[in-house]
Amino acid sequence: MRARLLIIVLGLLALTGCSSVGGSGSGEPAANEADATFSLRMIPHHRQTIEIAKVAMQKSKDEFVVNVADKIATAEAGEIEQMATYLRSWNIQVPGDDANATHKMAGMMTAKDVEALKSATGKQYDDLFLATLSRHLRSGVDMAKDAQAKGEHIGSKALAGKIIVSQTEVLDQISAKQKS
Repeated sequence: MRARLLIIVLGLLALTGCSSVGGSGSGEPAANEADATFSLRMIPHHRQTIEIAKVAMQKSKDEFVVNVADKIATAEAGEIEQMATYLRSWNIQVPGDDANATHKMAGMMTAKDVEALKSATGKQYDDLFLATLSRHLRSGVDMAKDAQAKGEHIGSKALAGKIIVSQTEVLDQISAKQKS
């Protein structure tokens, strides 16, 4: 999946004859490959987070788990819309919602991980959800840090910064909960 994504981004860059894609017309720097790759990878990553968060809101009886799941799902739904808007403005197709394809992307939960989570119950479920969510959010923070370091698009870099802060905050809350 990563190779296919890179080929798509590079093809778009080659078609435009430069190292950036699209422009906003507002004087803001055009997006480069890092900006496009960030949105193309983070949208499926966020969709997977929302998928497991919805399950947590239905299955868990732990108020902390339900609140974390609701908070992260709400934030990430808005971020998906923002990234989709960027991609459309750069004339790049927004990724589809193919869960089977996304399980193979770096930083994503495998189908087996998601099934194990869905089949767990009670405290075992809550513990597994928090551990799985922590690993998943850490990979999202890593992607966002990469986008901040290599990207050019002001809005995309700002969104990456927001993701780093909000997801690190959730990771800290989960860590504190696991230690208590």
